[in-house]
Amino acid sequence: MGRVKQVWNRIWGEFVHPQVSDEDLDACYQQAREQLPTPVFWLLGKTQSGKTSLIRALTQNTRAEIGNGIRPCTRTARMYPFPSEEDCLLRFLDTRGLGEVHYDPEEDLNLFQGEAHLLIVVLKALDHAQQGVMTAVERIHRARPQWPVLVVQTTLHEGYPTPEFQHPQPYPFSTLPYPLSLPSDLTRSLAVQREMFEQAQVPARFIPVDFTQPEDGYEPVNYGLDAFWQAIEEALPLGLRGMLQGQPRFRKELRGVHWMTAQPHILSYAVAAGGAGLVPIPLVDIPLVLGIQAKMFHAIASIYHQEFDRQQIGEILGMLGLGYLARLGGRELLKLIPGWGSAVVGLYSGASTYALGLTLCAYFSHAKEGTIPEPAEFRKIYDTYFQEGRDRLRDYLKAL
Repeated sequence: MGRVKQVWNRIWGEFVHPQVSDEDLDACYQQAREQLPTPVFWLLGKTQSGKTSLIRALTQNTRAEIGNGIRPCTRTARMYPFPSEEDCLLRFLDTRGLGEVHYDPEEDLNLFQGEAHLLIVVLKALDHAQQGVMTAVERIHRARPQWPVLVVQTTLHEGYPTPEFQHPQPYPFSTLPYPLSLPSDLTRSLAVQREMFEQAQVPARFIPVDFTQPEDGYEPVNYGLDAFWQAIEEALPLGLRGMLQGQPRFRKELRGVHWMTAQPHILSYAVAAGGAGLVPIPLVDIPLVLGIQAKMFHAIASIYHQEFDRQQIGEILGMLGLGYLARLGGRELLKLIPGWGSAVVGLYSGASTYALGLTLCAYFSHAKEGTIPEPAEFRKIYDTYFQEGRDRLRDYLKAL
């Protein structure tokens, strides 16, 4: 009983009077982020092959946002950290000029030694002039044969017999041979591209897709995205899709450009808090987890253009009730169970941070409209997103 009281008193003291300086918090936060798996999706493909559309479909970001986030990182490659460099969950490495200039991948190979990589080769479905791309693929595969290779064959509609022809449903490209009902010119072209990789002796998985805009007239606009995500998660089982695409519950309160901007940042803080929660010693991680949550609160306030202070923190936690702090204390006691408790605590820390972030989005959404619902509504939002956070972060944190 004395140990329980000690844990509770320590948690309350850290929450009311945090003892971590901003400098120490930033250092600990960066250390936690560095320990988390940050996969790099290396995109190889000619200009206009559909790489930007692919990034947009995976991240649900607009083309303008992607363009603003891309930065040169070598002489021949650009990097797009998602959602940002500071709160990065996923990096896209885009190699430029393939098929137009001689490309030596050595500099790019050396850039991310030891990172979790996935090589994604992007080919327009009807384009067979891929010598420059294949040369780069062969060299990279010889240097890193353990990296999975996905070949995304894009712009399928260019192989449709008429502009009125619609995407075949259900998606028919998951198994070979393809149905005879598909356009013959398209299936022959897809087969030629497969033969390129067979001749190069590069094992690869092929995913035909068609990512368009609504005004193009094809439904769905992200045709083949489910198959693409399935291939990614089989190659790198980190649960990325679950993290980036949640269930649409309670989205009425959270819908809009502010929520779309805030969500990936919330995920980044949640995985950092989850990594910090894996520290096996009770109480050691409490200041760091609370500090990470405080940084997240201020980041969300900035996105919503709202002032944020300790009084509002108290108001939010008051709406959630004392049960939140009680659960925070209870989860620390689990660390007394060797080998098992830390994993549970890490997942709890991540899920609670995720739920707090989305609850704060709901709070600011209503505050901007001058209407704050009853506390029971916020507790309902928190509880719903706590469970969703557990589901979305479980596989990712297992990789630590």
